[in-house]
Amino acid sequence: MILVPAIDILDGKAVRLKKGDYNQVTVYNEDAVAQARAFADAGAERIHIVDLDGARDGAPTNMELIKSMISGLDAEIEVGGGIRSMGAIERYVEAGVRRVVLGSALVKDRSFAEQAAAKYGELIVAGIDAKDGIVATEGWLDTADGVPAEQLIAELAYMGITNLVYTDIARDGMQTGIDAEAYAAMARKCPGVKITASGGLASLDDLRNLVATGANIDGAITGRAIYEGAFTVEEGIAAIKKAEAAR
Repeated sequence: MILVPAIDILDGKAVRLKKGDYNQVTVYNEDAVAQARAFADAGAERIHIVDLDGARDGAPTNMELIKSMISGLDAEIEVGGGIRSMGAIERYVEAGVRRVVLGSALVKDRSFAEQAAAKYGELIVAGIDAKDGIVATEGWLDTADGVPAEQLIAELAYMGITNLVYTDIARDGMQTGIDAEAYAAMARKCPGVKITASGGLASLDDLRNLVATGANIDGAITGRAIYEGAFTVEEGIAAIKKAEAAR
């Protein structure tokens, strides 16, 4: 398992939302490019970038900024938010993005998601964000489709997608702690899917608990915990490595 620092972009700034609410925004860095470089310099193997403007509006909005953010970085870059066309995926791949997260498209345009997975394979990641077990789309603003998250996860294999970022929106940005066993249970139900846990990670103990489950959890995304000093990127990486060595 690896630590995955998150950068959410809104109006060109690095921010975090509380429970996916665009009206509850905290700006952590006016310079998103500098934030990406800081995470990479701290040793992050992967950085999770979300174009919140794009997720809300249904089309990549900050692509040029994201290109600037990832230029020259050694870290693996994962990007999501408003990606609804093969052209958008292609432009991100050409810019050096190594993991492209599809969210709303999984529900709104299944044929596109399947086409993307067929062409790009492991590069495509399912981004499933859930409120009370129901998939939320359009930047977490819409749950009208009523698709149960468990149902969509079970269908990923049929779409040819083997990587998943799962976000518990009720916990996201709240630092309430992560439900490690819930992610472990998810991993056991879907042994062919590599899961990245997201939403509420608050402490080094959360990282240790995820490792202790022994489940196929590929990564742990965190933003606010790092931004607000609960632990550093270096401390998170070290805690994971120590927990894995002790398991």
